[in-house]
Amino acid sequence: MVEAVLAKFNIRLELDRDNLARHQILLLLFLLQALTVWSVLTFNGLSAYLSLSLYAGPMYAALSLILFGKVISYLLRFVRYEKSEKTPTRMLSDFRDGWLNADYLLAFSIPILFLPSFISLFSSLKTVIPEINGFYLDRTFAELDRFLHFGIDPWVITHSIFDGPVSAGVLDFCYKLWFLLMFIYVLWQVVNVSQGHRRAQFLCAFLLIWFVLGNVMAVLLSSAGPCYYHVVMPGNDLYAPLMNKLGLYYEELKAAGGFLQLDSHNMQKQLLDYYQKGELGAGSGISAMPSMHVAVSALLYFSARELNRYAGRFFLAFLVLIQVSSVHLGWHYAVDGYFSIIATWGLWRLSGWLVARYTSDQETAWSR
Repeated sequence: MVEAVLAKFNIRLELDRDNLARHQILLLLFLLQALTVWSVLTFNGLSAYLSLSLYAGPMYAALSLILFGKVISYLLRFVRYEKSEKTPTRMLSDFRDGWLNADYLLAFSIPILFLPSFISLFSSLKTVIPEINGFYLDRTFAELDRFLHFGIDPWVITHSIFDGPVSAGVLDFCYKLWFLLMFIYVLWQVVNVSQGHRRAQFLCAFLLIWFVLGNVMAVLLSSAGPCYYHVVMPGNDLYAPLMNKLGLYYEELKAAGGFLQLDSHNMQKQLLDYYQKGELGAGSGISAMPSMHVAVSALLYFSARELNRYAGRFFLAFLVLIQVSSVHLGWHYAVDGYFSIIATWGLWRLSGWLVARYTSDQETAWSR
């Protein structure tokens, strides 16, 4: 009876071997991260911080918008058909061929089911980094920043180029825009399964940078960042001039009441409050090295340049803006971003190799 129903609606259950292999890789990465985070938190007596649903609401809400857009694309395709083809049967046929098959359902379901928990586990571990390995590298990174920039603090350079509250407000806006662009791009990759190996490489690299850089390296290279230097290095507030200047810009922009604001100022206070209270929440956790803002921006560039040169140029410019913003606003040392770009490139190449190694795909970034 089941077979008869499937045959009637032409629902295909056969799985493409390469598609199955790609998503086995993703599933193994999900499970590896979950096992690692659970083990680390349990071993350190911090299992109370373990959360699987911290970001489920926002991610599924964003997904609903993406799915709505995909449905609209089907309707627009229907409008372009010849009059004789504009029938409910043709629309159902398009939907069935595009969605009701095992390959599409597998490719769509694996990331959708696991990504919210993956990001929640990332935050769970990030929140307790100082409990596992206290911030100990801030002085080193501050000195390395100054050494690499010929004895000048990088924030002094950015503020000499982008001076004043308006410039700070623009960079702050770009820093906030990162969240929106990341979610849109990732969810677009999730639903756009026709991208094949490019999609698999992107999703694999996305998981690796959050796990390897955002969790593993963040614990090993534990540091708080310039805006919290006075907290982790009491009595040696090296970045007081930067933070005082940003505080003045915050007040000026707030008094002006315009579109541009310095929301980073409040976000830094909120994260410090989470840190001091030892609470887990959306976005909680202090960690400077590596910079996930820069790492994700680099990944978007590496992926987008494979689509077309205009998308590549846009995300390259965005990557530069995020690197500058992270230093200008006191979130990161410049070396945090430099390290993140190099490491992300390596993980992007590794992801391309994995996709090629365990599937028959030949056209991967590993060969370019």
